[in-house]
Amino acid sequence: MTLTKKKMNKELVKYLIYVTITIISLYLISCGKLTAPSKDAPTDLKVEKIEEGRVKLTWIYLDTSDDTIVFVIAKKEGEGNWNENYEVVSGQTRFLEDDIFTCDSLVYAYKVKANNLSTGEFSQFSKVVAYLSSQTTPTDLSITQITQELLKISWKDHCVGEDGYYVDKKLDAGNWINKYKILSLNSDSFQDNTTLFDTVYFRVYAFAGISKSEAVSNYTFTTLPAPSNLTLQKPDDNKIKISWIDNSDGEEGFYIDKKIGGLDWVIEYSTVDSNVTNWIDDITQPCGTFYYRVRAFYNEFYSDYSNEEHTNIRLELVDSLNTLGDANEVFVSNSGWYAFVADGYNGLVVIDCINPTLPNEITTMDLPDRTLSVFVQDNLAYVTNHNGGFNLVDISIINSPEVIGSCVTEGMPNDVFVYGDHAYVADGAAGLSVIITAGPPHFETNISTNGDARKVFLKENYDYAFIANGLNGGITIIDISDPLNPISVSNLPINGLSQDVYVLGNYAYLANGENGLEIIDISDPTNPFTVSNCPTDGFAYSVYAQEHYVYLVDKYKGLIVIFIEDPFSPYILGTLEMLTEPVSIYISGSYAFLTDNEGLKIIQVAP
Repeated sequence: MTLTKKKMNKELVKYLIYVTITIISLYLISCGKLTAPSKDAPTDLKVEKIEEGRVKLTWIYLDTSDDTIVFVIAKKEGEGNWNENYEVVSGQTRFLEDDIFTCDSLVYAYKVKANNLSTGEFSQFSKVVAYLSSQTTPTDLSITQITQELLKISWKDHCVGEDGYYVDKKLDAGNWINKYKILSLNSDSFQDNTTLFDTVYFRVYAFAGISKSEAVSNYTFTTLPAPSNLTLQKPDDNKIKISWIDNSDGEEGFYIDKKIGGLDWVIEYSTVDSNVTNWIDDITQPCGTFYYRVRAFYNEFYSDYSNEEHTNIRLELVDSLNTLGDANEVFVSNSGWYAFVADGYNGLVVIDCINPTLPNEITTMDLPDRTLSVFVQDNLAYVTNHNGGFNLVDISIINSPEVIGSCVTEGMPNDVFVYGDHAYVADGAAGLSVIITAGPPHFETNISTNGDARKVFLKENYDYAFIANGLNGGITIIDISDPLNPISVSNLPINGLSQDVYVLGNYAYLANGENGLEIIDISDPTNPFTVSNCPTDGFAYSVYAQEHYVYLVDKYKGLIVIFIEDPFSPYILGTLEMLTEPVSIYISGSYAFLTDNEGLKIIQVAP
């Protein structure tokens, strides 16, 4: 039966009861048996849910068997007005079943009075009861310490039609103070005085008449207010000054926590006395990202933390130069401080970086198709192009480079590394290709890497070539002690997209796409194995290693410096976030040279 049909039946029953009571009243009048109702209201009024969408109202009243008594039920829905004659039931009846929504935020309130139909006398109304569904329960009770002596208690009000809110309070293990606060309808917060170092509990519930919702509760430990407005300044390149506002009264001092890059917080790294609001940290690292936070203390008690702030030591953009093409790779010559940029369809761009704060384009050299890679040795630049081309360029006259020879490789020449009279090309699906550069350059041989050769690096003694091998290809190691007869000695597949590799000492550092940096032990080239991984939560694309540091270009994160003194426990020392997508890196002196979709970026990474 639908609610509409139920409502129609109720109206019919109501009418029949009224007619019946009227007839009985007339009969009793004729018999002379009249009794006035008690002036006392019906008692013990209760409401309960009996099924979804239906509640039952019950009450107690003095015996009316000889009286012309009826009960009049009043009802109020939500914030509406009282319907003083919502229902009438006979004097022998002590209940009413009512159809309401039992899963909404409306408060359904009821009260009952007795009526003597023969005399027109009424009792007073009973106390008000209400049905409050679970949807009316307040939520998200939070307690905020505004000052050392003041709390703000707030919650979300879900009721429609409540009389107000009760707040109970308890201190530590004491008893609850019921109805500590009585608040008006639609309340959702109040403030309360407090003292330090107490555990304060609150619970809040809506009420209507003598009924109430379920309660929401929470607690807090009142302590010293947190310092605020923590700021960082750099008096010089090796110092960071931390300043804050002291909001507490009577603290013994302040603890300063510090975090470097991807490391955990060093708790209580330093301490200052009461009322001191600044401190200077001496930085020993060449660069990095440094985080700080402060809290007040008194004996074993602490305030909450201040805001957290961070800053970089160095790792700042010095200058940049936009190029016309899609800059793929950069190589900086050992002498002259010239940066050579493989600039896609724009060819080879030569940039004077003798003053890193003011790079200056010297010339651009057109080359066939898209320029992918460049390597510089002495007065020659070795350049590869998308169509399989390899170009030998004379750069002895820096502002007038000239192609003096070229040849074609077997695949996609993604990268080139030169030693002596041989150029080693990461040649895509064709593997590693070897080109003789003495005299007119010409292709000599190639060997498969069982993957997609993307970058190539030669170790210091130049007996081995290390290949970043594309999707799930990891690293491939090839013996090139006889350049004309390369031999594959090992392959270490690794999940990920191997983009670039750099070898330093007994370790290869692999930029492995979404998997970050892989560190591989290659002390035995025939048996390489991974010793650690340093995730970047981005996409590692290019890598350069120097002393105890790896400089990793991440397309989504920017430039990341990783400390590798212990190859088994690398960690991020610092990050320079970039809005562009860097794809290549070269370290020269104190500077990192990066290429991205705009051109060349120069970043200081050391004193």
